[in-house]
Amino acid sequence: MRLVFASGSHTFPLVISLHPELPWIGRPALRWEGPAWSPDAFVNAASRALAGRRVVSVRKEGADRSLRMDFAPDAGLAIELATHGANVVLLGEGGRVELAMRHPKRSAERLSPGAVWRPRPIPVEKLDPFRTASDEIDAFLASRTRSGESLFDALRRDVVGIGSIGAELILAEARARGASAGTVLRERLESLSAATILIEGPEDPATAARLGRVDRELYRLLPWRPAEQQHEGRWHDAGGASATAGLFHDAVESQARTAAHLAALRSIVKNEAKRTHAAQLRVREALGSFADPERFTRMGEALLAGLRSARRRDDEVLVPDPYDPEGREIAVPAPADRPLTQAADDLFHKGRRAKRGRELAAARGVSLRGRLAKLEALAALGERVRGAEGVEALEAAMRLEKIPVGLTRATKASRAATRALPPKLEGIRMVESTDGWSILIGRTGRDNDRLTFKIAAPEDIWLHAAGVPGAHVIIRTERDARVPDATLAEAARAAAWFSDARHEGAVDVSWTRRKNVRRAKGGSSGNVVLKRFETIRVRPTPPAGLDG
Repeated sequence: MRLVFASGSHTFPLVISLHPELPWIGRPALRWEGPAWSPDAFVNAASRALAGRRVVSVRKEGADRSLRMDFAPDAGLAIELATHGANVVLLGEGGRVELAMRHPKRSAERLSPGAVWRPRPIPVEKLDPFRTASDEIDAFLASRTRSGESLFDALRRDVVGIGSIGAELILAEARARGASAGTVLRERLESLSAATILIEGPEDPATAARLGRVDRELYRLLPWRPAEQQHEGRWHDAGGASATAGLFHDAVESQARTAAHLAALRSIVKNEAKRTHAAQLRVREALGSFADPERFTRMGEALLAGLRSARRRDDEVLVPDPYDPEGREIAVPAPADRPLTQAADDLFHKGRRAKRGRELAAARGVSLRGRLAKLEALAALGERVRGAEGVEALEAAMRLEKIPVGLTRATKASRAATRALPPKLEGIRMVESTDGWSILIGRTGRDNDRLTFKIAAPEDIWLHAAGVPGAHVIIRTERDARVPDATLAEAARAAAWFSDARHEGAVDVSWTRRKNVRRAKGGSSGNVVLKRFETIRVRPTPPAGLDG
């Protein structure tokens, strides 16, 4: 959740992340690459309740992992950042719960609408170090170690708010100074308000995230800077605790989104390879069915040569085999309702079709073998690339192989937003004209709508068969660029082919710049109106090189 506060002419963004394992709140360091708005009911309710209101207080109690913001008058937000229990709660008059973003069963009573919000209580068996003296902390830790726990586990599990990194730093400093763990912890907690948290890592986290190099073994967010002799590493400070925390978490989450995007792209390549392999098997089956097309020709010739001596037997006739030196008879299929000369013509036709089918299947097999080799190279590329640049490189390579992904290209922000979403195969066919221009063809009404209004740029050329249902076709171009006549004709023939006028001899196709296309009010998905257009008359023809 992203909040923006204003003071005079300055704005201050604040991010609340409810990541299950790493919930956090802080100033964002990286550009947000997700959607600009959420359909979530809680986000809409909170926006209506809080927009324009003044923050009057921000409160946090000791080790409690909750933060409360009060807005004037009588509104607020409670931000709970417990691991695997993060939540945001909208508060109304008297601090009463109005709505929660999440509804965990264990907090159902505490977060029920109308209840006065209270933070989750600290378990009685755990210690709140913010309210405890150093000797009491040491006594508590000693009791835990006597029961069999290590000092490290007692610190990270039983002392609220410390965690593994804090426990490691406390014990390292205690050993170096010869002080007790309670003394070190108490001193560090008392100095937290003046300290700056740091990121430990080999390079700038933002750069590392872009390149896919934020290794969680190498990057850590530290509550304070340890002594140099205790800890080697480079330190990164974004200018304050909130900004530094934001930089660390932004980098971790950004890389996680990019890694998930790359994983989905790799899955698409893998599935496309499976589909291509299945097509290869079908081609092999087809070649088997087209085996020996000459047998139809031989049977037709035998039937014509043996018309006078033919003996019928149900739906076949027995005639001498002209290719048999001894003249033995063969059975030739000949339906009883067909004259023998027509049956012979049918056999010659089947022979020609089988021969042509075998040739096409063999060519298709060669094409599929080549495509499978390219897909295997794509899969190898997908395993090598990392980071946002890797996403762009892999998507570009996939588009070259006519796999329609990453087609949105309006602005840098929209491309970034697209990368933040799970990638999927667009419902679009991709071909290239003989002049090298990219042509995109929609499949369904919804795909047409998305192609025209989400993927196509304003200056792209838009085409559609005039007066009949059909595919939207886009020629990708640049501002004021003139599309070659041959490319325009190829795209128009494709628009005619993928329309209800496919079987007509000639079809009128409307074309214009995409900026002249508008959605039809009240129409179904894909219905449009044109401000201005021109018409080209073509013969419907399938695009060359279209696979699927």
